[in-house]
Amino acid sequence: MAADIIVSGTSTASARRWAPTFGLSWRVLSLVVVAVMTAEVLLFLPSLARFRVAYMEQLIESGTLAALALDATPDNMVTDEVKRALLNNARVDAVVVVETNRAKRALLNIPPSPEMQTFNLKERSSLGSIWDALVAMTRDGAHYMRVGGQSMRLPNAMVWIVIDELPMRLAMYQYAGTVLLLSVMVAMFTAALLWLALHWLVVRPLQNLASDMTAFRRAPEGPGTERPPTKRNDELGIVDREFQNLQRELRASLRQKSRLAEVGAASNKINHDLRNMLSTARLLSDRLARSDDERTRALAPTILNTIDRAARLASDALEYVRDHPTPRMEEFDLSDLVDEVGVALQEAGEDRDPNLLRDWRDEIVGECRVTADRDLLYRVMVNLGRNAFDAGATEVSVRARARGDLMSIDITDNGPGVPAAVASQLFRPFTTGGRASGTGLGLAIARDLVRAHGGDIALMETSDRGSTFRFTLPL
Repeated sequence: MAADIIVSGTSTASARRWAPTFGLSWRVLSLVVVAVMTAEVLLFLPSLARFRVAYMEQLIESGTLAALALDATPDNMVTDEVKRALLNNARVDAVVVVETNRAKRALLNIPPSPEMQTFNLKERSSLGSIWDALVAMTRDGAHYMRVGGQSMRLPNAMVWIVIDELPMRLAMYQYAGTVLLLSVMVAMFTAALLWLALHWLVVRPLQNLASDMTAFRRAPEGPGTERPPTKRNDELGIVDREFQNLQRELRASLRQKSRLAEVGAASNKINHDLRNMLSTARLLSDRLARSDDERTRALAPTILNTIDRAARLASDALEYVRDHPTPRMEEFDLSDLVDEVGVALQEAGEDRDPNLLRDWRDEIVGECRVTADRDLLYRVMVNLGRNAFDAGATEVSVRARARGDLMSIDITDNGPGVPAAVASQLFRPFTTGGRASGTGLGLAIARDLVRAHGGDIALMETSDRGSTFRFTLPL
């Protein structure tokens, strides 16, 4: 009976050394033994009471037979020697038979007295008999008592006997010892069978599952030891199969996250160097724009746009792999922030193309005060607005209204809409929606920033006439 495998938060040698050895198998065995012995005790008490009653009924029968010997004498009298022999053979000290329309038959070695304890078997209940048996087991030495009952030989008569309880008590001790021995044997045999069944069906699978959990905790990204899937269809079989599936999925996810973490760390270093190089390339491009060669000047805007896209990709990638910020909450007017975002987006559009039309509309009615991180919310709106204008929209409007305990903010554009193939994975990183100039990180970053506030963002509707994005903030 192996001890349970204990899965804990520490794996030191001392913890394993002092781990309890009283495992599930021993506990099951102990509980079964206790349960069987309890059942045996509950059965033993009525059995002991019945043994005592049967013992006294047998003495009544033998006493009746001794009293009937008086019918063989002419005057219903016997000598003292014959009387003692009859009573000794009957194992009683006195017997009196009371029968209707007949004289009493009596054989007395010890005459009955009022001080003697009296039992009438016809009037004792089952609980009373159990109590009498328990009290009798606690007494010591000789104890005379009167016992009355009916005899099978004289069903219409009442038979009273006087007996010493000591021989009956000794017989009860012997009976109790026999029953106790048998109870222990039955309990151990039953416990052994149940333990084998439970150990095979429950404990052993749980031990295997605990071993797998311990191994997985120690090396979650390791190859692991794949056990063949169990064929059991019960609850333990389902748990075992589901844990193995979970184990495989977690290992694959952890390996992927480790690789992504390594890529992210490398990207941080690459982005830093790349941005420095792009800054240098932009300065050189500005010089090309001032060149005397007309063909060189014509190529300068294309080079500048390419450098801007590369710089934006580096910045967005660096921002995405960075840890999620903790919002610094403050109360401010949302309409002021929307106006500030509009100015920034229009300036960015003019830098790219002075003839590019960008109409950013603040349609928030009245003063709308919110509690949020103003800088983070600024980045959310910039990303949403920039995505809309880059997708081809010329007008973007912002509306806000309270909905229950949330502030709902809608950003609607008149662009070509989001393709159906892209809508289901719009907020995943590097999903560009078919735009060659996009980084695919703007919406992913916006979602992370909104969720950091306790809200969420979603695409509410889209068509060839435009799209509406809605994000919420707790009030």
